[in-house]
Amino acid sequence: MKDHPSTSPSPSQAEESDINGDGTTLPALSSVDSGSDANQDYLVHAFGQLGIQKRLPMAERMFASLERIFQHTFEIHRIDLGAHDWHARLQRADENSRRGIRDIEVLKWIRTVLDQLRLLDPEDLAESANVLANGSRDASWRLPFGQSGLLDFFLHVTTLEETEVDLLAPALRFIGNTCADSDVNREIAISSEYLPSIITRLQERELTAITISVIYNISRNHADLADCPENSVQTVVQLLQEQELDPSDLLLIVHTANAFLHQPRFQTQFVEQQLVDTLLELVFRSYTFETEDSEVEEELSVLRDSVNQTLSDISATSLFANGYPIDSALVGSLTQWLTSPREQIIICSCLVLGNLARSDQICLEMVGRLRLHERLLQVLQDHTDMQVAYAVLGFLRNLALPAENKTTIGSLESMQLISKFWSLDLNPQVQHASVSLLRQLLNNCITNVRWLLESLSPDEDSPAHEKTYLSLLLLLHGRTDDISTKVEIGRTIATICRCIASSSEGVPPESISAIPHRLYGMHADIARPLAMMITQNRFSIIRSEGWFALALMTRSREGSAAVSEVLQQMEVFGALVTTITGQSINGQSVSPTAERPNTSNTSSSGSGSGTRRPSSEPEGEMQARDRENALVLVNEMLRNTGDELSVIRRSILEDLMRGPQSPKGAQELMTRAQSENGGH
Repeated sequence: MKDHPSTSPSPSQAEESDINGDGTTLPALSSVDSGSDANQDYLVHAFGQLGIQKRLPMAERMFASLERIFQHTFEIHRIDLGAHDWHARLQRADENSRRGIRDIEVLKWIRTVLDQLRLLDPEDLAESANVLANGSRDASWRLPFGQSGLLDFFLHVTTLEETEVDLLAPALRFIGNTCADSDVNREIAISSEYLPSIITRLQERELTAITISVIYNISRNHADLADCPENSVQTVVQLLQEQELDPSDLLLIVHTANAFLHQPRFQTQFVEQQLVDTLLELVFRSYTFETEDSEVEEELSVLRDSVNQTLSDISATSLFANGYPIDSALVGSLTQWLTSPREQIIICSCLVLGNLARSDQICLEMVGRLRLHERLLQVLQDHTDMQVAYAVLGFLRNLALPAENKTTIGSLESMQLISKFWSLDLNPQVQHASVSLLRQLLNNCITNVRWLLESLSPDEDSPAHEKTYLSLLLLLHGRTDDISTKVEIGRTIATICRCIASSSEGVPPESISAIPHRLYGMHADIARPLAMMITQNRFSIIRSEGWFALALMTRSREGSAAVSEVLQQMEVFGALVTTITGQSINGQSVSPTAERPNTSNTSSSGSGSGTRRPSSEPEGEMQARDRENALVLVNEMLRNTGDELSVIRRSILEDLMRGPQSPKGAQELMTRAQSENGGH
């Protein structure tokens, strides 16, 4: 079920978290590669109170504070500060700063002083680092800090084992702030291979909060985290278990954990150490936060969508299925989530449980013992959200795979719930998902075919009595512009044809005999979706499935009449002529050029006149089988409705029966057909 659609809100580009001196951060925006179909921008807060003033005059005090520290160092150690007028130099830099001028040269000089402080006075170095970290909260200084070498200096400091926490804390703050909203500085941090050494600081409890913020601001791509220490994600997740979190805490920690969990090795550790429950619990707890801030609520919504996608990726692995069997507490919790009024909770449950439903045994238990299909159908009844509907329909489709589940899930109520999406033209993805579920329910299940052919109203005096749920599906085919939905409807009609042609054990013979009459007698346009399949040139497999279904349809007199109706269209008749003669209308031979989509269940067996082909069949053999099925179609039409055809049309079909050996070319046959239609 990984094909589900991406629906997370995407806020506009903005800056990352400004890290305060106590390890807290100010509200800001951050952009992260989601690792899925598209990039997402995530709002983040980190370990801080919301509403702190964002722009403080830190830079205006920065040079004055450094002057005081350097004076102390000079008096104690008599170091060479490299400039006789260094007092005046810092004072001028302070004045320039107030006028908006950023003096990179004075920053380079400060870097040389810091090199000496590292060797002579670690305490003064730590105090200088704290001043610069505060200054880095001013975004206008971030690029100059990178250009002057100060960023590289503090990155190097984090790699030294002897560096004390008093220095590491402001150094990390400086790095995090300087890299925020600056791809240039971020590249310095990543290309210099400093990130793994920074991540090791997650293990130091007093630095964990700051380190998480730094990691998040540096890592623009989840690949940046590939070489991080083994227990990195565990350390981040432990924060979720051990601390009382406010919304800002939760947002940053979970987003950082998500970044790690896009790496397969961290996913493996996450499942093996049974940490999925923790992430799920946090999603559920996120609804307990009381906030009147609409921006924070929006951030929490984006967070839940992000976690849902991550859990979807993880739950699709075989390791997850082994680690969380159907009797696990996690599955029990997710089952309960299906009754939640919270839409993102339901979506999360459907994605994870739907990915678990990958074997017949699990699907049978989910339907037979847990009765999950009943809860899912109730969700479709109670909720109107399209994201919820998409997730539920995908889950039901997986549950419908085993033959035993089809009749359990299928019912008149199911048809009513599924068909309601066919009139919602605003969401083609949900329409496609609903048709895909229907096709799965109909596959080799004559009982569900009967439900599809039920009248929309039991009142014989109502116009709806003459319409069926299949009528609604055919209306959707004629109305929608979505090609994938049109094709899926065509494949659904093909599934019905195969089902009718195959054995129908357990169904009264009189019921079976009534099906063709309702199928063709109440749906004059039943063959049109199949006609669309054979006239499209993009997918050869879809085209072949269409020919097979049309051949099955012509086995009955009513079906032959339906096929004859679509053959009045010159495009459809031209496809028939081309397929049988092997020539295009202009007399050229036909060469295979169509693509081959990844379609499921196209090779299910069916008895009847048509010839099925395996999906892996070479293109030349596929063309031969298409010709075979087209010839069956012509032969059955002549047998069933030959007496109803015009003399010209019957003569053309008889010529086609001779196949490639016919003396009549494709162009001549088409000319005759067009003359019958008045030249059109």
